[in-house]
Amino acid sequence: MATLYGVGVGPGDPELITLKALRLLEKVPVICAPRSREEGESLSGEVVASLLGEKLRSKELLLLHFPMTRDRKVLEGAWREAASQVLARLRQGKDVAFVTLGDPSFYSTFPYLRQAVLDLAPETQTAVVPGVSSLAACMALAGVWVQANERLAVLPVTGSPADEVWPAGCDCLVFLKGGRYWERLRALLAERGCLDRAQVVEHCSTPAARANPAATVKQASYLSQIILHRSRI
Repeated sequence: MATLYGVGVGPGDPELITLKALRLLEKVPVICAPRSREEGESLSGEVVASLLGEKLRSKELLLLHFPMTRDRKVLEGAWREAASQVLARLRQGKDVAFVTLGDPSFYSTFPYLRQAVLDLAPETQTAVVPGVSSLAACMALAGVWVQANERLAVLPVTGSPADEVWPAGCDCLVFLKGGRYWERLRALLAERGCLDRAQVVEHCSTPAARANPAATVKQASYLSQIILHRSRI
């Protein structure tokens, strides 16, 4: 059987893809890209299209639907359906590259697809090509460095940011996708006296990218990261 690859294409800027990822995408006959709506666009697919140009015409671009929901049954059904489509290509001897923004190992959809494929066909060969994560891109834009013995904590904001999960003793905190719950997170930062030294990074690695002091931001986009570093005191 052929190989399923999880390929990180970087945070959105086509120039931030690795040479290894680009070589693999030029080689494989099938490229899969996730999208959250059945008729919607795929951000990672757009990155691939801008990189490969006319070369993409010689490949199969398979858009896989992964709905934005917390309903486990709906998600598992979507993973199984996507896995069956991928397996059909693998069993034809075609290597498949599943592209994801950032890095496949860093809060991406790829691990779910990989496991669903292995559940159906445990003998499947899989591999990961790492990519530049959104965390690295956002910290670069915000001008934040983690150095020496400083401790970094990364927290995905998937609901109301509860005070009890706030990690103690960290020098730098990064809240992923904090824009969705920005009003609550902003209040928590203010309550803890941290709002004035936090930054909100939005649309990183796109022409609309910006980093602003958190205290000046009233609304934040979904794909936002909030970075809090003690050097900003």
